[in-house]
Amino acid sequence: EKSSCDDRSWIVRKAATDSLAKTATQNDLASLRKLAKMLEDFDPLPRMAAIYGIAELCGVGHRKAIRLAEARLEHRDPGTRQACVQLLEKITYDDNEEIYKKVEERLDDEDEHVRDSAHYALIEIKKNKPGRRKWISDLPDLSDLDRLGFDSSDDEENAKEGLW
Repeated sequence: EKSSCDDRSWIVRKAATDSLAKTATQNDLASLRKLAKMLEDFDPLPRMAAIYGIAELCGVGHRKAIRLAEARLEHRDPGTRQACVQLLEKITYDDNEEIYKKVEERLDDEDEHVRDSAHYALIEIKKNKPGRRKWISDLPDLSDLDRLGFDSSDDEENAKEGLW
């Protein structure tokens, strides 16, 4: 699965990133580094998978995850800078003044999406109280589309057969 993170297809890279996040442990530095590398992906969906994967795996206050995101705040790609700001929003607590200031510096970023993300991140970081704890994703589990109200069957398509 780690080599699939380098696949040409964004769908494969996202699925591999999701899988890596689910199978890794907090102390598996090689997997954590690979997930952090996915923050640099040129497609936004693998980047989002990395954000949520790292946040769920490491939780609030995981120093190594914070450092891996911090190291990419000056990345040349605005999508990577934005992803790192969004990750820090989830895993940094409010008394980490050093990281707070670095996110605050992104308010002057040349990219408006990075600036917007930094604005919201600063608000959310203030809500994160100190201490290590698990971070819970607010994203729905898309593996069961029927439960979410999406009919994943072909019944609708079959009913339209022969119609324009």
